[in-house]
Amino acid sequence: MTKKTKLMEQLHFNYRDIFRAIRYGFSGRKIAVHFAGIFLAYVLYETLVYITLFIQGGPAEAQAFWNTHVLNPITPFMDEGLTDVTRVAMWIGVVCFASIFFLASTIASKITIEQLRGDYFFSVGDAAKFVTARWKTVFGAFIGLLFIFLFLALIPLSIAALAKIPVVGKPILTLAAMLMPFGFFLGLLMAFICVVFLASLFFVPAVVATTGADAFETIYQQFAIVWHQLWRMVRYELLLFLLKLFFVPIWGFFCLCGVAIVLLPIGYLHLSVMTSVLVTADDWLDGLLFMSPTLPSSGDDFWITTAAVCFTIGTIGIVCLILAFLFAIASAGNTLIYILLRKGIDGQNLLHR
Repeated sequence: MTKKTKLMEQLHFNYRDIFRAIRYGFSGRKIAVHFAGIFLAYVLYETLVYITLFIQGGPAEAQAFWNTHVLNPITPFMDEGLTDVTRVAMWIGVVCFASIFFLASTIASKITIEQLRGDYFFSVGDAAKFVTARWKTVFGAFIGLLFIFLFLALIPLSIAALAKIPVVGKPILTLAAMLMPFGFFLGLLMAFICVVFLASLFFVPAVVATTGADAFETIYQQFAIVWHQLWRMVRYELLLFLLKLFFVPIWGFFCLCGVAIVLLPIGYLHLSVMTSVLVTADDWLDGLLFMSPTLPSSGDDFWITTAAVCFTIGTIGIVCLILAFLFAIASAGNTLIYILLRKGIDGQNLLHR
């Protein structure tokens, strides 16, 4: 028996293993990976929005948007009277965020599975090399599922389009009514694919990281999970959600306490300066720091402005750090859940290479 085999995690292959997600999620490497991904996606999103605003309406429109929303990210779903170009830029930003998130999740899942197999020193660089070679698989699985759904959706859409033809429209509708039982099963299949796609949002990174499968095999695994282990998957995901709901606020509390402890001497010795810095940063963060409208207004001193910029960036970083821990738990937890589900599907222990 090799040394790595001795260090391999011994799982119970039931709900008790889900609690390990907190231990494996509380990892500097995984938190750092997700932190970098979230911060990069945020900067990219805000940059795209303000560039399009500046191009479309010049500095005046960009300033008007800044006066209303500053650094608060606005989703494309919000009706803010934005131009179509800016809204398209927001959708591009959303797609970029999703792409970065799934790549970061695959890296974190790869680190997790190697740790479970006994390699506790598997680096972020090695995981990044693995994802660099298989990023097409991650996106190919999602695109493949969407393509399958759209291909099936073409059948009712084609019938509806042909029914608009004046001469043959009514006979086609009559034939469609006769074939309604087949249409019913087609609708069930499309609904099933929707559930599979929802499951893929949780397990595509875990499948790619643990098995190194291609896009076709990854899609097949999503169908197998939903078909064979649906309710077990739901139970495990609910348990993982409760764990995140309990531990993430604790992590956030300690992050805020750490900031408060660091700022306590400055706030005590330089109260007026600190107040000005906080008020300026609060304006740029759209009221994230304070909700009280009675705070004194800040001055325009260069050093206060510079400190406010640093504090604003730091506050955004803290928010990203809290979210990074949430995503790290999700990556580790979904990797564990997939290992348990795969054991229930075909009896294979993915911890063995």
